[in-house]
Amino acid sequence: MRLLLLIAAIVGVFLIVRTLLRSAGRNRPEQPERLKQQGAVVRCAHCGVHVPQLEAYRSGNRMYCSRDHALVDQRDRSEG
Repeated sequence: MRLLLLIAAIVGVFLIVRTLLRSAGRNRPEQPERLKQQGAVVRCAHCGVHVPQLEAYRSGNRMYCSRDHALVDQRDRSEG
């Protein structure tokens, strides 16, 4: 009788662990929906902050996080 209870307990623990592992794998999304909508992320040439490409300012082939950084960087590059 003890042997049957031991076997049943082992099978029960196995089924519970297997169910928990399977459910944990299904709940992880591949990529957050917000990142998919915003697209690629680029680095500001002046300060190094990463911003979505759709919100970045472009000056020539350089990308910036704001218009101010684009102007400051252009001024700095023309001076020196």
